[in-house]
Amino acid sequence: MDRADAILGAVQRIYDAAVSPDAWPGAIAAIAAAANAPRGSLLVENRPQQRAELMVGWQWDPAHLARMSAPGARRMAPWAAGLPLGQVVRSLALKTEHDFVRSEFYNEVVRPNGDFYGAVALVERTPAHSSYVAVRRVLGAEDFADGDVAALQAMVPHLARALDLRQRLDSADLRAAYAGAALDHVDLGVILVDAAARPIRLNQRAESIIAQADGLFSGPTGLMAALPDQTRRLHHAIATAAAAGAATAGIDAAARAAGAGIRLRLSRPSGAQPLILTVIPIREVAAERRLGPVPRVTVFVVDPDRTDGPAPAVLRQLFDLTAAEAAVAVEISRGDGLPAVAERLAIAGSTARTHLARIFEKTGTARQAELVRLLLQCGLPSMRDD
Repeated sequence: MDRADAILGAVQRIYDAAVSPDAWPGAIAAIAAAANAPRGSLLVENRPQQRAELMVGWQWDPAHLARMSAPGARRMAPWAAGLPLGQVVRSLALKTEHDFVRSEFYNEVVRPNGDFYGAVALVERTPAHSSYVAVRRVLGAEDFADGDVAALQAMVPHLARALDLRQRLDSADLRAAYAGAALDHVDLGVILVDAAARPIRLNQRAESIIAQADGLFSGPTGLMAALPDQTRRLHHAIATAAAAGAATAGIDAAARAAGAGIRLRLSRPSGAQPLILTVIPIREVAAERRLGPVPRVTVFVVDPDRTDGPAPAVLRQLFDLTAAEAAVAVEISRGDGLPAVAERLAIAGSTARTHLARIFEKTGTARQAELVRLLLQCGLPSMRDD
């Protein structure tokens, strides 16, 4: 699996975890793997109460994780308050190695878990919550390379959206409305269905995918794939997930496993890459029964061929590009040659070549194909800000 596929898989698991809290360890494992890290963690801290609302440690010592989850525990370094929001920073960029190894934070939080090098980001900061994601390596390993930091950076915006969605879903009002408004801001197909695979609610991205009629359809029998065998597998996955969500006493092992998500690939008649579906149960809430048809299952749909480029502001922040260089980089991410980029931006070919040379230097890349891959990782898949 290459880096772009690892990031895409991690993003999918992040959104799985937004509506299925048991999936957070798998999401953090995928985030760590995409950043070439053996360990990772996620902390959502209630600021007024100074307690961990969510503390996930992938490949952490269980006893150490329990200590870090306890009320009043030191979980973040004092200097973490100065972290820039949404920006991944290497630990040793915040504190010299000499001072770091002598700090209480290192000796009480990092060292007992066998870690040393880290890359961390402040994912969200509100009056109510602060959230951090971190990946770590042991003493004796190499510090995180630029590509590892860029991979984690590409996932941070999606983690922020997923945590926001998680908090919104925790409110009774939004759960009653099935999180419709929030889901329409996710550039990922989200379909709420009943146990018979009949759609009850689709977000805007899912409506667009269904309208294309290329691999996923909505018909008299509910959601359908292009191939009959894939339709049967999809309906079986939905029925299995629905049983897991109902949590009846007699559910089998397959239904219990569905709680972590069932993944499918649906072929597309157009020849485009298969759609990637994740089917997960919705836990039944008694109060919801009064609201009409009740969704039992959420179907997440990823279109691998829909890869939007990164926003210029993101590239300027990540790589210290000028406005002109960021504009060239965005056009380069479309995959066209430099002459086409120069024509679209109405600049001379020599100017475009100068900008490209500076972009190579600032991003640590040497070839246009390598640059395109890095740029797509920084915006894959993108989130709308409308």
